[in-house]
Amino acid sequence: MLYQFQKLSEEERLTVRRSPIWVTLLIACADHDIDGSELDRAKEIIHIKSFALKNDVKDLYEAIEEDLDNEIDNALKSLSASGEERLAQIEEEISKLNEILPKLERSYAVQLHKSLQSLAVSVAQSDGGMFGIGRISADEKKYITLPMLTQP
Repeated sequence: MLYQFQKLSEEERLTVRRSPIWVTLLIACADHDIDGSELDRAKEIIHIKSFALKNDVKDLYEAIEEDLDNEIDNALKSLSASGEERLAQIEEEISKLNEILPKLERSYAVQLHKSLQSLAVSVAQSDGGMFGIGRISADEKKYITLPMLTQP
């Protein structure tokens, strides 16, 4: 268990642990169509964050990387087939962090929030556009700042 999570219940720990997966799926599903290239890019980003980050959130990415494919598959299986319903479910999962972030050390909560926003932008940039122009769709732009999360 990560030391930052000691004050959390098991359910809250799981919510934090899965937050990068939900953020990935939020962006991948923003246009109501799950793009495999976005999921592949997210996996790469999570792998990179697991060793490249210079902050405490690195441990979270290390922990989820071990079983990332299964975690993504399980999350996808739990979602509705309808694009609108699927987005609402994902937003609800991410919104659960609003009750958890205040329980964490402030510096860790800020790092986690920034890291999740960075992940969202990177996943959005992984698909679309020509020569880097228009890479983030209008649907994705609505979500890359994670408007359902209150900034710690």
